[in-house]
Amino acid sequence: MCKGLRQGRNASSSCLKEGGFSLSSNATRGSGLVKCELCKSRASLYCQADDAYLCRKCDKWVHGANFLALRHIRCFLCNTCQNLTQRCLIGASHEVLLPTM
Repeated sequence: MCKGLRQGRNASSSCLKEGGFSLSSNATRGSGLVKCELCKSRASLYCQADDAYLCRKCDKWVHGANFLALRHIRCFLCNTCQNLTQRCLIGASHEVLLPTM
């Protein structure tokens, strides 16, 4: 079970696993590991605008390219189960918590 789910739905690290979100075909079957689209290391963020899973290093490189890309909202992946969380990045370092619906 995901560590975020055990903490409750209002915790900042709570996982959206129960919310119907699923990983794309980027997830390795069997292992559940989501790889970075660019360097193939473990992904830690998902950018919906680019439809891409990225590690922190590649995210900084891609979204630091220009001010338009920097405005993309990128959601963190759970460290345990690698599903989307409610914690997101907007800009270079502004972390926000999305409200639950």
